Amino acid sequence: MSLSRRSFMQHMAVFSGLGLAPKFLTDAYADPAQVIQGFNDDRVLVVVQLGGGNDGLNTITPFEDDLYYNARPKIGLKQNRLLKLNDQLGMNDAMKALMPYYDQGNLAVIQGVGYPNPDRSHFRSMEIWHTASDSDEYLGDGWIGRYFDNNCSGTAQPQVGLALDAERPQAFGSSLGYGIATDNPARFGWNPGSGNDSESAFEAINGGKAPKNSTLDFLRHTTTAAIESSSEVRMAADKGKIAMPQRGGRGARINQLDTVAGLIRGGLATRIYYVSTSGFDTHAGQAGKHEQLLGGVAGALAKFQKQLEKDGTADRVTTMVFSEFGRRVNENGSGGTDHGTAAPMFLLGNAVQGGVHGTTPRLDDLDRGDLKYSTDFRRIYTTLLDDWLRADPTKVLDDSYDKMKLITV
Repeated sequence: MSLSRRSFMQHMAVFSGLGLAPKFLTDAYADPAQVIQGFNDDRVLVVVQLGGGNDGLNTITPFEDDLYYNARPKIGLKQNRLLKLNDQLGMNDAMKALMPYYDQGNLAVIQGVGYPNPDRSHFRSMEIWHTASDSDEYLGDGWIGRYFDNNCSGTAQPQVGLALDAERPQAFGSSLGYGIATDNPARFGWNPGSGNDSESAFEAINGGKAPKNSTLDFLRHTTTAAIESSSEVRMAADKGKIAMPQRGGRGARINQLDTVAGLIRGGLATRIYYVSTSGFDTHAGQAGKHEQLLGGVAGALAKFQKQLEKDGTADRVTTMVFSEFGRRVNENGSGGTDHGTAAPMFLLGNAVQGGVHGTTPRLDDLDRGDLKYSTDFRRIYTTLLDDWLRADPTKVLDDSYDKMKLITV
């Protein structure tokens, strides 16, 4: 019987917790980069948010349906602009960088993803996705934050969730405060200012030398998390050889997924990474603009996956790509599309069951001009929580949703 190193490590973690493993074995196989503190394995989920509402019909196109071309006489994609996925659907050829992963079975396209009673407001719809709420329900905590609160055994470091952004996403909202945000991991930490904004004043507050009250208690908790996580993040950034961003110029910002690959390579104890890009609100002049956006996302995802393979970390990582809603079926008078409802999602990774999943919405059965959703987005969350992160979805989502066959291991 063969036993992989990963399986051996997982069994050793159990034996060690029971006090049954010999010390020489636990010392020899103690590898913090392989098992994330607070969990029993090394799996990572990367969430990629396409802000603005991605046009699903010009991303995955039903080229055999004349109703598509009738609704989009100017911006509809002809068959020579599509990469064939099956007899009915083609992927926008701007995303050609991802086709090798589709062909080898590591890219899943999930059709018709949405939720009941959809909201066409960017802010409200994104809030629904972040909190996994019903459209008439308002929740404070995010679905990722609830996952951390319920499943990290209380021993994980704050950086168990890391957003590559200046602000923490609502999805990280939790009662225990797991998850941090930084747009520059190499410089993440305390940066003293002038006057009273000094490191000694910071340490005095954090160390409890100031009078106690609820506000200071909150500040102490927050700053303690920052202190604990900042050095870990900087060390991983250094070990992963993450480049510092250049100043000035249109291409000055470093690729977020490059940074994620570097932090994983550097051994950062992060379970979920969150990155985002914007520009998908294509009300006017969509042709050209949308293809450029899709090409940038596809290129970044393909580069990320290649880097993971090169680093030997690809088996640990699954990537999920979503947008807050799709666009309306009919093009508008400005050569664009307005806010809609259902749209495709993507999963990428060695553990992904590739191909087209779910039911493609029908163009002859619309809801006031919008696509009817066929897959509740919380089914994808349920699948990732259960089959990839090994967590009880009902404790996170507070309801039960049918899983999909999206993960192979």
